[in-house]
Amino acid sequence: MNEILPPVLSDIIVENGTPTVPFYLWIQQVTEAVKAPLTGTGTPESNVIATVGRWYVDTSASAGTGIYFKQSGEGNTGWVLRS
Repeated sequence: MNEILPPVLSDIIVENGTPTVPFYLWIQQVTEAVKAPLTGTGTPESNVIATVGRWYVDTSASAGTGIYFKQSGEGNTGWVLRS
């Protein structure tokens, strides 16, 4: 596994109240390292930045639903509902 380096103190991690893409990507590296799915409420499409191959669980969905797979694209698009 490659070493995961945290953002340096001079990096901007939040801009105008929104986390920056480099910060999201760092969080994603950490999450991938522990093999945990990304979680949140609602659809990840246009909302969650991830790399292809990631899973996302909508914690506000009914049991057995709300599981998404990042099938294509870069950034926050390319999510496909799987159940």
